Amino acid sequence: MPRTLRLQPLTAEAFRPFGDVMDPPALGARPALGETLVAQDGAVLPALAFNHAEPVALPLLATQMERHNRSSQCFVPMDVSRWVVMVAPDRDGAPDMAGLQAFLVRGDQAVNYHLGSWHHPLRVLDRPGRFAILMWSTGEKARDEEWATLPEPVLLVE
Repeated sequence: MPRTLRLQPLTAEAFRPFGDVMDPPALGARPALGETLVAQDGAVLPALAFNHAEPVALPLLATQMERHNRSSQCFVPMDVSRWVVMVAPDRDGAPDMAGLQAFLVRGDQAVNYHLGSWHHPLRVLDRPGRFAILMWSTGEKARDEEWATLPEPVLLVE
């Protein structure tokens, strides 16, 4: 039987150990990410990708997580309703199940995963969603991303 994890509203404070949250700027403001947009160890090729994701329904069964040890990864919604983020700290090279957290993200919030943050693959709710995704690459997919199968499935619920 899978473990159940309730989605919490995404806040910058709750997400801080895993990355940055960019809420919509006030009129005339220009907030920016700087030092947390990083690349290292040969990840010198900038990649600005665009994704069109099909929606999924809740509850959502999570069985895998991924991380990028050479680059941060920033998801900027372009046309999105709500989306789901699940993160975990690292424990001996794998997601730490005791530290799993899941968030319900508004369509106007961007997320920047810090280098090495374990996260669930992108999932959108309600309707298809479009994102711009910024990261750096070594040009070798096997070096740029790492996958882990969770020791037990996790059921994400609202």
